[in-house]
Amino acid sequence: MHYLIRKHFGVDNRNISVYKSRRPGHVGEIASRVASEGCEMVVAVGGDGTINDAARGLVNTDTALGVLPTGSGNGYAGNIGLPMRLEPALEVIKNPSIRKIDVGLVNDQIFLVSCGIGIEAVIATLFEGSRIRGLLPYAQATISTFLQYEPQEVEIKAEPGSWEYIGRPMLFSIANMPEYGVGVGIAPDAKDNDGLLDICLIPRQDLLRVIKHTPDMFRKKATDIPGYISRLASKAIIKRHYQGNIHVDGTPVPAGKEINIEILPDALNVAVKNT
Repeated sequence: MHYLIRKHFGVDNRNISVYKSRRPGHVGEIASRVASEGCEMVVAVGGDGTINDAARGLVNTDTALGVLPTGSGNGYAGNIGLPMRLEPALEVIKNPSIRKIDVGLVNDQIFLVSCGIGIEAVIATLFEGSRIRGLLPYAQATISTFLQYEPQEVEIKAEPGSWEYIGRPMLFSIANMPEYGVGVGIAPDAKDNDGLLDICLIPRQDLLRVIKHTPDMFRKKATDIPGYISRLASKAIIKRHYQGNIHVDGTPVPAGKEINIEILPDALNVAVKNT
């Protein structure tokens, strides 16, 4: 990695420093510190968890977030159209276009792509403990969870429009961007700059129906899944009977029986391809 950085920026006049994360949360601390010192861009090297950590230190600053995607799912990079190979991604960092995106907030945690409260949170917890990364172990965690998962009842109150929902959704995602990662879509119409989040709900399905409609999530047609519900919201309060993990950009985090969601419009500057 250091070789590639020197290769692309070796004759560049910009002052470049390279830091290595030492512990959970360290990336965000570094990002916050260098942003306060006037750094032009912080480049996160890693997957969605590392990117989320870096963004946490850059929200509502002038410093832009750049990304070199090296994760297993690379949901953020895929959603904003970044190259998945390192050398083309470095070219984006070298000559980027900077734009603003919204940032989601769940309790005190930010998210860029999505957070999940249903079966996807349980899957994320299982996947987090796997030594092997990639689509296959994720699929295995999904199948294992589906066979045992019993949705709990949730109550949602969302604005605008005083929308209310009570039910037992199997999948319950709040999306700022259309796809989770590896091309799996949950909110085909989500936009990261509209000042709104997409609340996406899918009821319990039998195994045959899941097998039949799983391809819809790869074809950006999740809306074709029977019972699919989507609602735009700027904020929401979610109540449930039991506390437990949710996922934030794929990382499981503990949460209580009441969960607060809101959008932070235009809160983050990000580096994208210069078209």
